[in-house]
Amino acid sequence: MTFGKDIVLATDGSDFSQQAARTIVLAGLLPDGGTVHVVYVVAPLPAHAMRYLNRETVQDWYADEAAKALEPAAAVLEAAGVACVTQSLVGAAAQEIVRYADAIDARMIVMGAHGRGMVLDAVIGSVAGRVLSFAKRPVLLVP
Repeated sequence: MTFGKDIVLATDGSDFSQQAARTIVLAGLLPDGGTVHVVYVVAPLPAHAMRYLNRETVQDWYADEAAKALEPAAAVLEAAGVACVTQSLVGAAAQEIVRYADAIDARMIVMGAHGRGMVLDAVIGSVAGRVLSFAKRPVLLVP
């Protein structure tokens, strides 16, 4: 299988995500002409809460949450001179990350691994684990 030149960097705004961005830079993962798509997925607000909020309030909240998560990783890439774009999505994180990577034909998905431990991950699962199970392209987990 061959894939495109772009990389999806899934972020949650954590230090782990910034480390994943640094890994893209330091390991030279992005080929010439490629772009890193820094992606954050906002969980949808519960339906009962949506009844009491107007559309503009909800959109503003989604935008604020996304900006807080996207900016740190994008700043790492921009400081290194790496071409990047940011994208916020709403939905189930793993499915949306994989769907986005498929839509742009990404060469790989890169994401930080939080290292909560095998027992906790086995009980509650992890976004990284679900991305690994859904993705049909390489996934790099950065500790």
